[in-house]
Amino acid sequence: MKFLRFIFLFIVYSNFCFGQNLDSLYVSKINDTIASKILLEKRAFEIQLPRSFDKDDKKKYPLMIIMDGDHLFNMVSGTVDYLSYWGDIPENLVVGIKQIDSRFKDSSVFDNVNNTPITSTANFYDFIVQELIPYLSKNYRASDFITVLGQERTANFINFFLLKNDPLIRGYISISPKFSKNMKEYLIENLSRTNANILYTVSSSKQDFETIYEDVLNFSKSLDSVKNKSLKFKSFIYDQENHYTLPTLSVPRSIRETYSLYKDIDKIEYDSIISKLESSPVDYLREKYKNIKSYYGLEKKVSMNDFMAIEEYIESKEQYNYYDELSKYANEFYSGTILPSYYKGRYYEETGDPERAMKIYRSAYNMNEVQGLTKDYLLELADRIQDDFNF
Repeated sequence: MKFLRFIFLFIVYSNFCFGQNLDSLYVSKINDTIASKILLEKRAFEIQLPRSFDKDDKKKYPLMIIMDGDHLFNMVSGTVDYLSYWGDIPENLVVGIKQIDSRFKDSSVFDNVNNTPITSTANFYDFIVQELIPYLSKNYRASDFITVLGQERTANFINFFLLKNDPLIRGYISISPKFSKNMKEYLIENLSRTNANILYTVSSSKQDFETIYEDVLNFSKSLDSVKNKSLKFKSFIYDQENHYTLPTLSVPRSIRETYSLYKDIDKIEYDSIISKLESSPVDYLREKYKNIKSYYGLEKKVSMNDFMAIEEYIESKEQYNYYDELSKYANEFYSGTILPSYYKGRYYEETGDPERAMKIYRSAYNMNEVQGLTKDYLLELADRIQDDFNF
């Protein structure tokens, strides 16, 4: 029986890895502009549409806004496309704002008292909140989950979105931030008490500008000690990358961290968390998908990979009673398929009722197959039981 189960898991894993998104082969990039009443000018931006954008005209997508789009857009959009293609992150609408001639006035004009945006920088902030985001929501089906990314001056600027009681933007990727006066203190205070679900990453390097490196290091140490369940904070400090090459490493890593709650269970999560559980692994799986909904506003169907991970726990710990609970949970997402019957059969087979398990395996013949799990496999399980017990 163990050998058959190993074959089943191998087939599912193979189908999952090599069957991902093979019907989605192209990604579209377009240029657009807004005639801004706030900026009193046209502001250009580049957009990468998700691969499934034209297939589902009702689906909304998480929005990723990139400051310094002139030089960061291609790197970020390529990373998003690659990671979403393999299912590590959801598809995103990626938008890069052109700032090559306006970077300083967009991001670095502050008053001398509170060091908060005034004049052109305040206008740029309002442009994003009042014009750009509503435009993208209306015309490109951007969802309410928004991530913003910046480097140096713009990495400091994006923090102003966070200094609100109910921040509109929940994801922050700050690369080599050139912190303005009081910004670190503002952030630590706000992130310590926020009730909003915030995902915040910051990165620097020992080869970065010295003041930036030291500021990021001190800021990270302060936030690492903050006890706030609503905050998911991660800092990345590199050894060799300079200020200009740092994004090549920090962009993909920061994006993956921003969506770390979304990805399927991997070996690290299994070994460090699931394998050490002393409570129901099915409850853990339920909570994982509740968090995906809570943080990203996405209804993600529980993947076969994640069901397999919980199955692996049940088998390795010989906690077969959990198969009954897992069968009920599988029925919420895969009703009409053989998956719930497979787990129900495993429950009866391992808890002393092999004859009932055999009948359940055979009764699933009229149901639909799922990825890697076939009717023939369940019939083989039933035949093995019949041979072993002479039913």
